[in-house]
Amino acid sequence: MKAGMGWPIGVATILACTVVANVVVMRIANDDPSFSVEPDYYRKAVNFDATMAQERQNLSLGWGFDAAIDSIGTSGRTRLAVRLRDASQSPLIGARVAVMARFNARANDTLTALLTEEGPGVYAATLPITHSGEWEVRVDATHGSQRFSTSARVTAVHALAAATEPARR
Repeated sequence: MKAGMGWPIGVATILACTVVANVVVMRIANDDPSFSVEPDYYRKAVNFDATMAQERQNLSLGWGFDAAIDSIGTSGRTRLAVRLRDASQSPLIGARVAVMARFNARANDTLTALLTEEGPGVYAATLPITHSGEWEVRVDATHGSQRFSTSARVTAVHALAAATEPARR
């Protein structure tokens, strides 16, 4: 090696290490399931007037809903139910109901389902919900030509452990 080549090789090595470190950090950041970006956010921003029109329609319809997640068992499948009511608080029968659910701590992982009507105004599906905690549930319901779209936070809990476990002191 020629005299004086140590500095250029050292600088090149430091730059190469910096590039490798940046690539590793970018991979970690992009693979993190707790980090989420709203899908197609630009289209959503451009259609903001349509979103506000939907909010006004939701208010004029006067519909209400409740969402619930059953206790999480060991099967890896948990029931998500939505109860819809019309303006007179009667069950909304015969609607087409789709949901998108995401665990807040893992907001990049979303679950979607088309719910089936189990009873008057009660729509449900079984989803792979395994995490207890806060879930965001977005509901999109259509009944005839009317559309209702809203969201709510729902808390999921694990089922109680078997009663045969010894008590801890």
